[in-house]
Amino acid sequence: MDDQHVSAQLHGYAAALDSLDSAETQLAAVRDRLTSLALTGSPGLPALPGGLAEVIQGERAQRHHIDRLQREARSEVLMFVRPPYLSAENPIEEERLAAGVAYRALYEGSALAEPAMLGTPRFIAVGEQARSVPRLPVKLMIVDGEHAVIPLNSDQRDFVTGGMLLLHRSILLDAMIELFENHWARGVPLRLGAEGEVHEPSHEARAPDIELLSLLLSGLPDKAIASQLNISLRTLQRRIRALMEVTGTSTRTQLAWYAAHQRWV
Repeated sequence: MDDQHVSAQLHGYAAALDSLDSAETQLAAVRDRLTSLALTGSPGLPALPGGLAEVIQGERAQRHHIDRLQREARSEVLMFVRPPYLSAENPIEEERLAAGVAYRALYEGSALAEPAMLGTPRFIAVGEQARSVPRLPVKLMIVDGEHAVIPLNSDQRDFVTGGMLLLHRSILLDAMIELFENHWARGVPLRLGAEGEVHEPSHEARAPDIELLSLLLSGLPDKAIASQLNISLRTLQRRIRALMEVTGTSTRTQLAWYAAHQRWV
């Protein structure tokens, strides 16, 4: 794929970012509306009309549903992981990973510095696919594309303290899946070091990298870019490969997509 085509795709990606931000705002509004409808309903009937969602109150009931959903997972569990954390212990995840269920976990920013998250390397070591982004809009768990749990209120940062919404198959659940996939595409893979430690990614590009990416995405051929940067063609290609390694991408198109998502260019 030539540089001009990559540049053209970048314009489309950049235009989509504003739509994604708008979608997050709309999803928050929908969630708040669902919460309002649920809380004004009959206390004995916590389910919303049409089986769209259920309000789960009480720590024991909430933990039960979170554990049950994981135990019943057949193919994949998706998670937004952000503080505060009650515990990093999740023996069910290890059990389900061993049973062949895939886990994709997206961590917010400096989450791994939290004392409660010291067990994270263990999950990655046994198969969890883990990435990190600077910010996540909400805590979230999606199981098999059929159920999801989110905090009940928009200003609530965990599942347990203020209740949670258990979502079933619906357009709202489809939107949550799309929200996850869009943020997942922005994420930088977390990797284990030789001693089992997690290598946390940097979400900020250095000035030389921004200059290189800007020239690359302008459609200039490699020789012209190398000349502009006053480096050899071999050095340029080595730096591009290094950027791909850092961002977890394997093609220039993917690198362009990642750079646009991170708003580096």
